[in-house]
This record gives sequence, structure tokens and C-alpha cells, in this order.
Amino acid sequence: MPMALKLALNSLAMRKLNRYLRKNVKDKSTSILRLWARQCEFVVAQQLRRSQQILTHYAKIWEERALRELLRRVRGQVQRHAKGFLLSSATLLSFDWERERIDLESVQEHMDDFQFLERLQKETIYCRRCEKRKLIDSRVDGVSYCCCPKNVTEMLSVERNAYTVWEPYIEQPRMITWRQEVKPGLYAYKVYVEYPDVTAEDFLHVQIDVEYRKKWDNTAVNLEVIDEDTSKGSNSHVIYWEALWPKLFANRDYVYNRRYFVDRQRRVIMIVNKSIEHPKCPAKPHTQRVHEYWSYMVIKPTSSFNKPGVSFVLTYFDNPGLSIPKYITTWVAKKQMPEFLHQLHQATLNYAKAKKQNETRIIEFWDKHKDPGFEYPPDTLLGYSVEDFSEAQKEEESSLQKVYAKTMNTKAVGERAPLAIMSKRELTADTSKSSDAALCESPDTSIEDNNTPQKSSWWSYLYSYIYFV
Repeated sequence: MPMALKLALNSLAMRKLNRYLRKNVKDKSTSILRLWARQCEFVVAQQLRRSQQILTHYAKIWEERALRELLRRVRGQVQRHAKGFLLSSATLLSFDWERERIDLESVQEHMDDFQFLERLQKETIYCRRCEKRKLIDSRVDGVSYCCCPKNVTEMLSVERNAYTVWEPYIEQPRMITWRQEVKPGLYAYKVYVEYPDVTAEDFLHVQIDVEYRKKWDNTAVNLEVIDEDTSKGSNSHVIYWEALWPKLFANRDYVYNRRYFVDRQRRVIMIVNKSIEHPKCPAKPHTQRVHEYWSYMVIKPTSSFNKPGVSFVLTYFDNPGLSIPKYITTWVAKKQMPEFLHQLHQATLNYAKAKKQNETRIIEFWDKHKDPGFEYPPDTLLGYSVEDFSEAQKEEESSLQKVYAKTMNTKAVGERAPLAIMSKRELTADTSKSSDAALCESPDTSIEDNNTPQKSSWWSYLYSYIYFV
């Protein structure tokens, strides 16, 4: 009985609830749907707002990281190029030629490099016992070498002086190279070369003609004149040169001050290069700047500036910024140095040929750089005119040629000096000496300013490391 009553009550309650729901849902369905829609909109809005907040939060985090990374990189670049920035701001993109120009007094001693070379050969490549040539690295045809016992030659070579610090290094036909250790693993080189079939004028112009250098030297990635001294007769330029190095190494680039001098009385031409800082050419991130570089090339014609026959002495040093094993540098020097000298020789011959064929660009360059033999007139020789000096010079050259020809006819070939120029220099040693007063600071009007840009000129390629950085 109680169970039946309980079921009846539940059934009654459910019927009343159903009637209530049917009545209220039917009457208020619109309001309920509206409330349900608003609730859904609220939930969706909340989710969208939450997603937006999350995205904004992460965006701020990544922006801060990106900003910090940008500032870090800028700071690194500033620190890396701080020297260039300070130099640029200090000089206001100007270059003081009066202060940076290579003056004659600072390079005067190198005018006598040929006299130094004579003594250098006697002290380093000749045996003091038999006075024959010592073997350097390989035999050259036509040279008589020493056959004395090794212990005897070593005992006779123990004396150390300014000449013996130069070590004979490479010998090729018409070329001898010495080297001297300047810093641990870094050497300065002194190279002597003879070219019997090119003129001193052509050789000088090949050295200073930047556009022509780009044609025959495929290792010159970039070569340009970035500044020029406007002083008449200065023949001074600042040159940028990027040299090609093998893969896995950054290219080396140079910014250097170049000036050439011509001394007609001594009959020599000298080209000087020294590394320098210039505000127009700061260090670049993809290359390695060479800050230590200098070279002195002294060119001497056999007879005159415009006749075939020339020899030169090149002394140079550069620091590529890394240490390379000695056996690698030796292999590179002995392979690449003779190849480059051959390439330079051929380029000079081609230059002379193009000049004879009246090639437009060569002729224009030639006209701008007149005969270098008149750069230093004898202004300091009081009582004599330029014409008198020229006539006396011609007579002196003619007499020297006659004496030289007569001596060569009576003197056996292949004696003490292996290089052709030595026998002549022995004859003209006294006459080739000249006082410093013969060099005048004011150049002759027939020589104009030179905008020739040979990047560190070619001699940096003689540097044995140049092909490995």
C-alpha cells in the first residue's frame, strides 16, 4: 500500500511539471532562445578575447627578442668598426695630403738599393773561398756554382751583418729572391729581376695603370683609386685593392698610399706603397683588411728610360693576419712568384705592343703620364740650364755605353756576377753616385699628376701568403 501511494504521488508530480513546462516553454520560447543566443555570444566573445590576449602576449615577447638581437648586432658592428667610425668623424671625410704624402726624404735611402744589392750578393750568394755562386734552391743554366765542402762554407759565413740577415730564398733565370724574418713567421722579401726586352717607361706605366691591371691580373677582385693628390708633380694616390684568396679564406684588401719618384741623374724610378687609413674606405665585413703593408720598388734601365733593358729591386712586407705553416708558404712562394713575374713581363710586352698600335686608351694614359725622365730638373745646379744638363747627360750615357761595350768584348761571360747588370755597375759605380742635392722637390712641368692605381701594386702578389687567405 505505501509503495502504490508513493508511485501515485510521483506520477502526479511529473504530470504537473509537464503541464508547467509545456505552458511556460510555449509562452516564453522566444525569450529563452534570446537568452541562449546571448549566452553563446558571451562564451564566444570570451574565447576570442582570451585568444587575442595570448597572441598579443607572445607577439610582445618575440618583438623584445628581435629588438634585443638587433641591438646586439648593431653594437657588434660599432665595436668592430669603431676605429673607422672615429677616423671618419674626426676627419669629416677629408684626407690631409700635406700630412700623409710620402716625402722624398723618407725614402731617400732606397734610391741606392742597387748598390745595396751588389754588396748583398757578395755577402750571401758567393763563396768567399772560390768566389763562385752558392746554390740557393735550384740550379740555373749558365751559372757556375761552388763545389767547396759544406763545413768550409759554413765557417766562412758565420759573420752577421746588415746583409747576412737576408737569407737567399729563390733563384730562377734572371731572378733572385731574399727574405728576412720581421716577425715570428712573417718575412720581408727582396726580389731582383731583369727584363731585357721591355723599357723602363712601359714597365712604370704597367705598374701604375689600374684599368690595364684589371685586364691581365685575374686575382684583382677590386682595384680603384679612391683619392688623388692635386699638388702638381706629386704623383700620389690612395688606392683600394681587394686580392683574391682561395676558398675557405676571406679575401684580403688593402688601402695604401702610393707615390712614384723619378731621378734622371741617377737614372732610377722608385715606386713606394704604404698602408694607410682613409675615411672613404672603412674595413668591410666580408674581407680581411691588411693594416701592415709597405713596398719599395726601384727600377733602373740598362741604358735609358725609353730603350729596352730594365732591372728592378723590390723590397716588400705585408701581414695577412694569420699564421701559415712554413712549408706551405715556401711551396706557394716558389710556385706563384715566378708565375706572376712571367705574367707581369708578358703584360708589359702587350702594353708596349698596344701603344705601338695606337690603342686609344693606352695612348690617352700615355699622354697623361709623360716621359718620367724629366720629373726632377737640375734646379739646384746653379749656373746650368736644363738644356745644358740634358746635353751633358746624353754625352755621359754615350760614353758609358762605349766603355761598357768595349769591356764586355774583352771580359769573359759568366764570371763572378751571374746577373748581367752587375758587370756594368762595377764599371759605373763611381759615376752613378750623386748627391742628395741633385734631387729637387719641385717636379718638371712636363710631368702631370698620375691617377694610376695599382693596388698595393703587383708586389703584394709576390707575398707568399697571398694565395692562401
